[in-house]
Amino acid sequence: MLMVMIVLVGAGCTTRIGPGMVGIEVDLSGSQRGVQDVTLKTGRVWYNPYSTTILEYPTYMQNVVWSSTNTEGNEAFVFNTKGSMSMELDVNLSYQLMEKKIPEFYIKFRNDDLTAFTFGYLHNTARDCFTETGGHYTIDEIMSDNAPFLKDVRHCFESRVEPLGVQVSQFGIRGAPRPPPQITQSINAKMQAEQIALQKQTEVLQAEADAKKAVAEAQGEANSNVERAKGEAAANIASAKGEAEANRIKSSSIDDRLIKWYSLSNQKQMIEKWDGQVPYVQGSAGGLLLQLPAKEQKQ
Repeated sequence: MLMVMIVLVGAGCTTRIGPGMVGIEVDLSGSQRGVQDVTLKTGRVWYNPYSTTILEYPTYMQNVVWSSTNTEGNEAFVFNTKGSMSMELDVNLSYQLMEKKIPEFYIKFRNDDLTAFTFGYLHNTARDCFTETGGHYTIDEIMSDNAPFLKDVRHCFESRVEPLGVQVSQFGIRGAPRPPPQITQSINAKMQAEQIALQKQTEVLQAEADAKKAVAEAQGEANSNVERAKGEAAANIASAKGEAEANRIKSSSIDDRLIKWYSLSNQKQMIEKWDGQVPYVQGSAGGLLLQLPAKEQKQ
């Protein structure tokens, strides 16, 4: 019986700390009661269950989504922007507990339930930071380039949770911010007007480009016609000069001897063609026509 009791007591004095977890030892009695400063690493731990308790905390990354569609309820953040306009948004958060500060974390919250901590203290701290920071930014700044806004909110959040042993790895907006419906309509109308203006500007630039192209083509055609006309004129002038030069050469080659030769050549041809008969009619100085006797025909 004594051996059975020893085995049972020994079995109750050990616990196993799993991977990604650390443990803290809390003394419940004695002069050293309270949480010990040294964390317990992965492995089997021996302890006195009557005066000591072991609490385990995860040190791996915790991923959280605070949104309006959470099963636990609406965890989205609603705050006022500059100009007292309401804004709603969802947030992604990744964090982990710092191993060395887990004893302080226990002293602060007296609880190892990280779900309650995440959707309780952490969510409330983030909401306060959004509320405090949102009043310095307009809706347009949060809807468009919101990097400065998120940087300020994250700085506010980290400055409050890091002293507790919470290390933030990621903090950002999930999806698009949601302003009031009338603001959404106004933003959409503004974006549509900008798109139409941009389209009109593109059409004007295209029309100007087409006009410049048409002018360039017309100018090119006109230049081509001028060059062609110049070429034809030059050809005509050259042809006329050639013909004139040929005529000049021909004219310079005609002299008195050539004219006399040509005249004699014509006379020779006339003599060769004459049949030996004289004309039957001849004119007189008074303009009368005289009938000459006909030449007798040889029998």
